[in-house]
Amino acid sequence: MLPVQVSGEWAKKPAYVLVDTGHSEVKDGKTVPAWKGLQTTRPTPTDVTTWFARPNGKGLALVTGSISGVVVIDFDGPAGEALREQLGLPVHVRTGSGGSHVYFEHPGWPVTTLNGKAKEDLGKQWPGLDIRGDGGYAVIPPSRNASGPYTWLGRPGEMLPLDRLPEDLRAFLGLLEAPRPSAPRNTTPSTSYTGQRRDGSGRPPAELLLGRALDQVNAGEGRNNAGAEMVMQLRDNGYSEGEAWDVMREYVARVPQQDAHGRQDPYTEGAARATLRSIYTRPARDPWEDRRPAPSSGPTSVLASAPRSEGAPPSPVAETGDGPVVLTGDTDFARVDAALAMPHAENAVARRSQTADDLRTLLQDGRPVFALAPTHTMERTLDAAGVEWYALPRLSVTATGEQLLEELRTAMADVWGASLAGSQTFLQEELLALADARLNRGGAMYPTGLAEFDEAIGGGFYDGLHVLGGVTGGGKTALALAIAEGNARAGRPVLYVTYEQSRYELWSRMISTRTGIAQRHLRSGGTPERPVSADLQINPQYIDLIENVAPSLTVIEGDGFDGGSWGVDRIAAQVRRLKAAHDGRAPLVILDYLQRMPSGSEKDKRHQVDDIVMGLQVRLGRELHAPLLLISSVGRGKYGELATMPLEERLSVFKESGGVEYTAYTATLLYPLGAQNIQALGLEAPPLPGSSRAALKGLWKYLVLDLAKNREGEAPCQWVVRWYPVRGTFELVQALDPEALGQEVGSVGRRASR
Repeated sequence: MLPVQVSGEWAKKPAYVLVDTGHSEVKDGKTVPAWKGLQTTRPTPTDVTTWFARPNGKGLALVTGSISGVVVIDFDGPAGEALREQLGLPVHVRTGSGGSHVYFEHPGWPVTTLNGKAKEDLGKQWPGLDIRGDGGYAVIPPSRNASGPYTWLGRPGEMLPLDRLPEDLRAFLGLLEAPRPSAPRNTTPSTSYTGQRRDGSGRPPAELLLGRALDQVNAGEGRNNAGAEMVMQLRDNGYSEGEAWDVMREYVARVPQQDAHGRQDPYTEGAARATLRSIYTRPARDPWEDRRPAPSSGPTSVLASAPRSEGAPPSPVAETGDGPVVLTGDTDFARVDAALAMPHAENAVARRSQTADDLRTLLQDGRPVFALAPTHTMERTLDAAGVEWYALPRLSVTATGEQLLEELRTAMADVWGASLAGSQTFLQEELLALADARLNRGGAMYPTGLAEFDEAIGGGFYDGLHVLGGVTGGGKTALALAIAEGNARAGRPVLYVTYEQSRYELWSRMISTRTGIAQRHLRSGGTPERPVSADLQINPQYIDLIENVAPSLTVIEGDGFDGGSWGVDRIAAQVRRLKAAHDGRAPLVILDYLQRMPSGSEKDKRHQVDDIVMGLQVRLGRELHAPLLLISSVGRGKYGELATMPLEERLSVFKESGGVEYTAYTATLLYPLGAQNIQALGLEAPPLPGSSRAALKGLWKYLVLDLAKNREGEAPCQWVVRWYPVRGTFELVQALDPEALGQEVGSVGRRASR
């Protein structure tokens, strides 16, 4: 089984929560759900518990094929229902849209879930019918979608024998008999071309290149790959696009109508035309030379003998005698190495890892690297080395050697092609999926409770890095705690990692503001006659914190006191756990404070902070879609005058924070409003401690909330904020116009000097 989404344009697609159990892949730098491993390996109880820790927004699907022993025939719409009734078949599951799923016994050999041209042909002959076999899945009850619920009309587990289907339909669907085994691969070239090796223009004749391509297909090469290689040779040797199309049409007419696995899947002129147009948009390489070995030397690929010219894009298979390198890690090395030792592996080699010297050699030789499910550390290493590299998805764990080789070749071709395909696929598919994923995790928006500030940044803190800077004692931790409490009360998960105070001290601050118990009593534990613990157990505000805040607020001591310091990797692991517990919604991560975070580096502090900031942005912001609020110390200055200073000077106070102000999506300062500015703005003076006004209204301080950088909206923006330290609350008083304030301060000064 697997979890699926139930709403939006991405309904019925694998749910994003798959990422939290490692069922994922990286596309365009983004981690996205991937369910391929579930086609061959059943999920563990832990996987299922993680997926459905919070069931809202998710449905359940049955993985069809050999893994479950089930083939599902889907009858959709009026035409599908009419066909089902004509065939006399019962309904096992009624779908949300009113269609029917009929369950059949799996035949014991691979059954294709049809796509492309074969699916079109199926719809023409049997309207409204579709099949879910190996590589497919079907939504099952009790799921529901926007159209309605899925319901059992048959008994769960009941299946029909395949002979209930007409023979012609079974033959088309591959359910009549097992595919014939592939013929043994040729060990010598078998091209029938015996003419001249060059035409009158000095080019290899088109008939020679066509024969070579057909030989590759006969030897087990995929039709797409062989056709693409042929077109590249035509282009490289000066054939016009029109001439190449004539050859390509002949190739389409002569290749088998089954794919490399023996499944019915015609190779169409439309697919061939798309391949040709794509290749002719790229620059030609050096012209091909006939380097075909003697028959006894064994097969060789056209690509393996085509040298690569300067500036030409690489092919996913070798173009020189030194083929690509596949980095596998320890787990997959043995079977990938064995697969690449087979014929038609295009001189590719498997390596567990590569040293810095190895990578420099690959860079000098211009050899591409294909990394199998690379870790983030491997990605950074390859990027730093400057080699040309591509990320491959995880491979099937049950594939035979030949299947694994074909899977590798297909994956290498796919990732290479995707690197040259622009952004059309991203906009058509992945961006929509990412938008739906954001919708399904609740938008991951975390407001501060300060309405005008939230409106300015788009509703609250969103995926990525946000920084709040201020001096010690300036209210930044108090504001962070208020933000944490407000979101936790609303049921939004918050992870607060404190590097300066203990967990007890941090909670004590919040407890004091809510219960009225003085922090000095919380620090000391009270007295033997009146312990604080006894007061807390009967305090309704303390019980309110336990019931309404604590379930969604996780506070961790990041300095190692709780068992090891908390760096980027450990925080990322905790974020994944919290996402699983909160239906895929990433928590707001508050780090207090940035300069105290461990980096494990010997660099100077500023560069350590730079590394931490980039790690947080990539690992937590981009990959885990978590909003991060970094509390940062800043350089001390004349804070009473900072409100009227130019933006560059205000941003310069982040000098202790590495380059955080450049990386962060929002950069906010919190600093005192000077007495002269309070007077110039005509604000009520703060009450003195012990005064009757303080007793009536409470003590407060005036601060400036300065949104100095705002990537998604207007900036800079400044507000006067009233902070009540004893209550732990903040109120926006008014927006601040620094230019008008500067003029008013000048007027007040001139009046005072008279």
